[in-house]
Amino acid sequence: MQNILIIGEENKANLLRAKLDSPKFAIEISDGDDDEDFKEYDVIFDLHFDDDSENFPIYAGLRDKLIFLSSVKFSLSEAAYTFPAKVRSHIFGMNCLNHYLTSDFWELSSYRANEVEFASKFLTDAKIKYIMVDDKVGMYRPRTEFLMLNERTKMLEEQSLPNALQQPILASAFQELDKVGITDVFETLMAIFEDTKESRFLPSGLLKKKYLRNHSFVKGS
Repeated sequence: MQNILIIGEENKANLLRAKLDSPKFAIEISDGDDDEDFKEYDVIFDLHFDDDSENFPIYAGLRDKLIFLSSVKFSLSEAAYTFPAKVRSHIFGMNCLNHYLTSDFWELSSYRANEVEFASKFLTDAKIKYIMVDDKVGMYRPRTEFLMLNERTKMLEEQSLPNALQQPILASAFQELDKVGITDVFETLMAIFEDTKESRFLPSGLLKKKYLRNHSFVKGS
């Protein structure tokens, strides 16, 4: 029996709990506000690490523990540079955005490339498929897919798609953006832009407006 701690907002943590449903695991959920005895756990997931990464030195010091950290908006390398610590645990980055957390496979990066076997054994026991990607802001799917979604909003903003939201085929493309989550798309693109300084990742003015006002593109989506 492996003891697993999931740190994160309750709804997101429960999504992950459902993916890890197995008699092999004893799972606890924490919102991160309480002081935890991390040494009691074999595996730790921090689902909001890329929004609050100050626990990196604590995770790093947990000898031989398996640690999965949300790292779409803040890479493991950045965390290690910002919070210097000797890494004694097995640390992996993970795409923990809601849209991808329940997908058919997970997206992981590694702090040390030669330690993938430790994650692989756990994920095999959990019957979860995964891909390994570079340790960089945006990882793989958010970096590529959000860029495409942003281009769509630019075309809408430039009126290159007249009456797009009244045309079912085009409207479905923007419903996809709403489904992924405007907040996740905007904040991830901003993180990539700040990391790379590449203008193509800068969110469109329309996307920013929807983000600030908490509006969707398609009513009712």
